[in-house]
Amino acid sequence: MKKILLAVAAVCATFVAEAQIIKNNLLAGIEIGNAIEANAYGDKTDAIYTEGWSGGYTSKPVEGSKSPVAAAPLTYAGYNEGGNSIQLGSAFGEGIRGRRASVYSLTSGKEYRKGALYLSFLIQIEKVATPNPSEVAALSSGYVGGGNRGTFYIARDEMDRSKVRFGVSLIKEVAMAPELYDMKQTYLIVIKVDYNTQQASLFINPNLAGEEPEAVAVANVGDSELKHAIRAISFRDRNSYRGRIGNFRLAQSWEALAE
Repeated sequence: MKKILLAVAAVCATFVAEAQIIKNNLLAGIEIGNAIEANAYGDKTDAIYTEGWSGGYTSKPVEGSKSPVAAAPLTYAGYNEGGNSIQLGSAFGEGIRGRRASVYSLTSGKEYRKGALYLSFLIQIEKVATPNPSEVAALSSGYVGGGNRGTFYIARDEMDRSKVRFGVSLIKEVAMAPELYDMKQTYLIVIKVDYNTQQASLFINPNLAGEEPEAVAVANVGDSELKHAIRAISFRDRNSYRGRIGNFRLAQSWEALAE
């Protein structure tokens, strides 16, 4: 009887975790070398595109930029989100400079504006051209992009070009982790946006099988307020990046990241 109860409890825990996964498999069906964007937003009022990446709306698009392309998969022990990655810097050809946002729209409604949201992904960085923190991925309050919350930043170390820094922001405040990290390594990143504490937290290479650990960096809301709902996952490419990012998962609990 005890074994039966334990088995039932394990199955129930699995169902609960799966129910708390909002979105995963964000590059499903996109082959290596192909564009990740199937659509593009030309205006803030465009109807929502769901189930795929789109070019995010911007009032100042970079002429000559294009959709980033899919690249070979990334893997990290203990993280079960599979699939291809995105090639960093692939939105820009020779001589084209700037930044371009791609968004995976989730909803046009207000479902995701309570409790905590967890965005996890893998990243491997080969080059960052600037020591100034640059945004890479975020949760967005607009389904066309913009209104970023829990933004993940990268920056090259000023003294050692083989090292990179990671950070997180919530609206205006940017908090950088104190440690330096080697380039050309694969890192598991988790960004937590918590409506209860009004904070965004950064976790680097956490043990997903254990309890939620202490964050390596925490950004506070400051004189603003975290109240707008999350409506998209946002990725921002730049000509100054080289590497890969992928294996995105959005969940409503720490436990769901380990499934």
